[in-house]
Parts: sequence; structure tokens; C-alpha cells
Amino acid sequence: MTRRVRTVIDCARAYDFDVALCVADSALREGEVTRSDLVSAAERSPRTGRTKVLRVAEFASSKRANPFESCLFAIALTVPGLVVEPQGHVPGVGWVDLLDRRLGIVVEAESFEFHGTLDGLRRDVARYTACARRGLVVARFTWDEVMFRPDDVRAALLDIVRWRTVQAVGSHGLSA
Repeated sequence: MTRRVRTVIDCARAYDFDVALCVADSALREGEVTRSDLVSAAERSPRTGRTKVLRVAEFASSKRANPFESCLFAIALTVPGLVVEPQGHVPGVGWVDLLDRRLGIVVEAESFEFHGTLDGLRRDVARYTACARRGLVVARFTWDEVMFRPDDVRAALLDIVRWRTVQAVGSHGLSA
């Protein structure tokens, strides 16, 4: 087992899921650790904490761009009925941070760095109008919300899932 894999496994055992997922996702993005390395090491890890380690290995992905997206994904996992994929592609829109194809929900991690200019505003307006034209619901969350008010983020996602489950399953034209 490499030092990087060992570090991810140790963090998965010691830290809360969202923090451990950030570490695992970062290791995968770096490219010197593979998901199969993590799963294999998790399966061989001591019984104490193995369930936590296996869960982190199961959900780790190099597709999430940063710890902000990893934490947002961790929150989304706690919402019954919401099944998001990282960096989902929407025709006519492009890549979105998290996408639930069945419910037609786009979940975005929004930072001022990429959206705080006039050009950024114009891109966002065009992008989210394109989502609306497809019948998609877009939930946008700031770093402060995800990091400091995760219960509010979860409550918003619960409400959106409840509404979409009743009104719009499959009406947006994306296949699951």
C-alpha cells in the first residue's frame, strides 16, 4: 500500500465522511491513487472503522473539482431520493457540478472566483436559462452555505426532491 493510499484510508477512518471524501477525491484527482487502490485497501483494512473506510472508497471520485464540490456531494448523499453524478453532462448546457438525471435536478457549487464578473454573470444567466428551457431545476449553493450551513443546504435539497418527485419525473428529457 502506498503512503498516499494509507493516508486516505487513515483519514477515512479518523474523520467525518465529508472531510474524508475531500481527501480521497483530492488523491484521485492527483492521479497517483486509483479508485481500485482505495477499494482494495479499504477491503483489507482492520475491522475497526472498515465500514467508514469502505463508504469513502465507494463514493470517491476524481470528477469532483475541489473540496467544495466534494462536501456538496456528501450533503446530497444524505437526501433520500436524490441520486447525483459528479460532472454530469446536459446537452445544450454543458457540464454541471452534480446532476440527478431522473429528477432533472442540477446542483451547483458557486464561487465568486468563477462567477463574480460581468462575463461570469452573463454565462450564468445563459446557462441557467438553458437548464430551465429543458425543464431542469437548478439549485445553486455558495461556499458559506455548504461549509457552515449544511443543514440548510440539505433542507433545500429535500424540498426540491419532494417537489420534483411529485411533478416532474422524466419531464425534462434526460434519461437516467
